[in-house]
Amino acid sequence: MFKTFHCVILCSSMFAASLNAFATPTKKTGKSAGKATASAAASPTPAATINPVWDFAIKSDDSVFAIVTQKAGVAAKLAHNHFIAARSFDAKLSADSSNLNKGSFEFKTKVNDLEVDRADLQKRWYPTVQALGWLKEPFESLKDSDRETIRENMLASDQLNSEKFPDISAKIEKITDDTSKIGDRNYGKKATVAITIRGKTVTRDFAANINLQGQELQVDAAGALKFTDFGISPYKALLGALGNDDRFYMLVSFRALKK
Repeated sequence: MFKTFHCVILCSSMFAASLNAFATPTKKTGKSAGKATASAAASPTPAATINPVWDFAIKSDDSVFAIVTQKAGVAAKLAHNHFIAARSFDAKLSADSSNLNKGSFEFKTKVNDLEVDRADLQKRWYPTVQALGWLKEPFESLKDSDRETIRENMLASDQLNSEKFPDISAKIEKITDDTSKIGDRNYGKKATVAITIRGKTVTRDFAANINLQGQELQVDAAGALKFTDFGISPYKALLGALGNDDRFYMLVSFRALKK
């Protein structure tokens, strides 16, 4: 468009010059042509836009998506608190570097891939669980045979029913600024999360911290739910004398690098 406009001005000037060969030129004509040419040359070029939305790859070794259950019942001393973690998962994580409240997160894991009471994960994440005030005593180290029995009970048809409902998923629907405190931990944001377990989706608000350090995104969130929210009766044994409390906790901690 600018080239066409410049050509019109230039051609007009040449035509005017041919006429001036037979007439006395005036200062007015020269100034007008000069102004038009200068105006075309000075037309601004649109500035390039920078996309502030970054995609991130989660560092699995430094991240966890876990459920913490509490023992219950009159014989609770014979039962165990559990740390159930998703270590193999698919996740999409992005954030607007100019406004972290515009971030998005989608997560999915296979129920059969959940790891029950892995000693190294219990040890690593218990300080966080303790700081949140969820448990007052460390997780117990269990024999592999006991862990396998717990896993079989967890996957059974009256619990997670892994054959019929093979996936657990979560998706952030909204992030807002909202200060809160859980135990000794302070949070500056609220994340509204839709969680699907056993085919039922429940939406809850989680306390969250989201920080961007250079090109590393740090996401920490915590919240409480109930098994009955998802149509699951808490596991019981010995005629209900021991088992899991209806309330359980969800711990999310991700470290991710810009792709």
